[in-house]
Amino acid sequence: MYLKLKFATIAIITGLSLLSASAFATSVLSFERIFLASSVSGLQQPNLSAITQSSPLLADTTVEQLCLADHLPASEEALSGFVIGVPDNTTRFRLLRAYPELTFRVFSTEQGLIGRSLADMIAAEAIFVWWCNGEQALQHAQQSKPVLQLSRPIVKSVDVSGETLDDYFYSNADLISLRPEELERLAAVGTIRIGLPDDSSPIISRNRSGNPVGLDNDFITLISRRLNLQVEWTECGNWQECVQALEHRSIDALSFMSPTPSRLLYTEFTVPYWEVDWALMSLESRPIRLNDFTTDKKVTIAVVTSYSILETAENAENITVLPVMSPEEGLNAVLEGEADAYLDSLPLLMNRVRELNLTGAVVHIARDLPGDEVSIGVRSDWESIVPLLDRAILATTDGDVQKIEERWFDPELLREGLDRDAVQRWAFIVAISVLLLLAAILAWMAHLRREIERQKVLEAEISYKAYHDELTGLPNRMNIIEKAQKAIITHTQNQRKCALLFIDLDGFKAINDNDGHDAGDELLVAVSQRLHRVVRKNDTVARYGGDEFLILVTNLTEVQQARAIAEKVLSRVSMPYRIATGEAKIGASIGVAVFPDHGSEYDTLLTAADDAMYAVKESGKNGVVLADAKSAD
Repeated sequence: MYLKLKFATIAIITGLSLLSASAFATSVLSFERIFLASSVSGLQQPNLSAITQSSPLLADTTVEQLCLADHLPASEEALSGFVIGVPDNTTRFRLLRAYPELTFRVFSTEQGLIGRSLADMIAAEAIFVWWCNGEQALQHAQQSKPVLQLSRPIVKSVDVSGETLDDYFYSNADLISLRPEELERLAAVGTIRIGLPDDSSPIISRNRSGNPVGLDNDFITLISRRLNLQVEWTECGNWQECVQALEHRSIDALSFMSPTPSRLLYTEFTVPYWEVDWALMSLESRPIRLNDFTTDKKVTIAVVTSYSILETAENAENITVLPVMSPEEGLNAVLEGEADAYLDSLPLLMNRVRELNLTGAVVHIARDLPGDEVSIGVRSDWESIVPLLDRAILATTDGDVQKIEERWFDPELLREGLDRDAVQRWAFIVAISVLLLLAAILAWMAHLRREIERQKVLEAEISYKAYHDELTGLPNRMNIIEKAQKAIITHTQNQRKCALLFIDLDGFKAINDNDGHDAGDELLVAVSQRLHRVVRKNDTVARYGGDEFLILVTNLTEVQQARAIAEKVLSRVSMPYRIATGEAKIGASIGVAVFPDHGSEYDTLLTAADDAMYAVKESGKNGVVLADAKSAD
């Protein structure tokens, strides 16, 4: 996409413009498929007679049908998860009269937002449900493909002009239709805090008035307007610090982000909204012009450690990666001869080179490297709003993208270096400014030290709350997942066993309902204290949710050791409790799953332990059951 920016000065050439537009349209379609696709099994054979025959209807109504992709069941209940393609606004309006809860989209070269015909979308397998007339439905069914006859009568025509229809569908084109439950999801999150990294212009920054500006601001503004969403840009330090802030939930989302295995542990990602070309900055005296990581000579490339391209570069032959913590460190590595080139996204790299007036800098686009598809990373506990953000992103048009490109990107590259006289003038100005600022900086040093200490305390508190249950103080679900995954790795290497004990309290609900939530909370705290005292120091007790607890037992040699520990836990938990409302008696159903006997991964162990716990429930509660190795597999 940024390759189109580079050649903007010769964009008058018709062939190149058509090629760029085609590439972007293909990208939009791929995003559409990500959002629309749903894996459904169990095909239903079409009923040919149902297509050719119709039940009695009112004079002004008719029977309509939908054609479906091979893998979809012919069921109206499944339609709510799909965008249904229609050829024109008249058909869309007629179907909406009968099915206002479904989503219909016009695919036409003259109408709609995509600019592609319905036939093209079907051929490209970009949609899986579409309207078809009787003849088309009969042909579809004769190919043994599913056809769904709609159960509700459809009006034959609408007494509205084409102009009025266009006004109806596009007068509020920026807004996306949301169902009541989707509106409730957005209302529940309130204002979304989006991280604003330092030194990220022209992607995102603040102008002199303190207002956010940049490519990401335009995109986020577009998305928030379509969803009627409230957003707030929040400073979060350098890029690595912003990623950590998202992990600790100091911010709610971070734009211009790519998925990595570690980030997926605490982040949900939208579909990509932009593809960024990678570029190399080197010196005119020893220019590096690589289109990819294929080279016959050894080259040292500086890359920021948090960039998604790092692993690809490290695996390339003859490429030595110099990890750096910031773009400034990477640029300095090139200037001081520690690296041959610095790799960064094209817009960020061009902006930094020009702002710093780097004399003799050469920027080269790595044309054959796959572009970095950036998404919006959202805190994992807000995953319910990600599909809504996806819909807003997929509604982005070519016109929207072109406006943003023209506003923020200059396609010219500096190949001849920069004016040395200009560099000297700027250097003199910067030197004077530094001297003036130095006195003020020294005066604020004591204040800054206090702020840093306060920030460290705050960050430690936030980190603790992110991994511990607020009521009991025990590790929470995220905490024990990480510990269990690490334990599986270490026990695999040491050839030892570990176990998960899934505990569900019996009789807790009655106490909570009869004596009140305060009594229930007091009882949960008492149970957590007993559990913590009954296990070994190396074991972990976590509150999984509600009245459920998980215990990670490590360093076992036999499966029966885990069962013995569970019996001990059951004995202690079943003893009476003294709480404010009097004596309370409860029991526990405990399911035990041992690694590797009942599973080699965390999810498998958890499922096995959960199934074993429910076996206790079914057999009368208040007991211990060891998972069945065969059923766990």
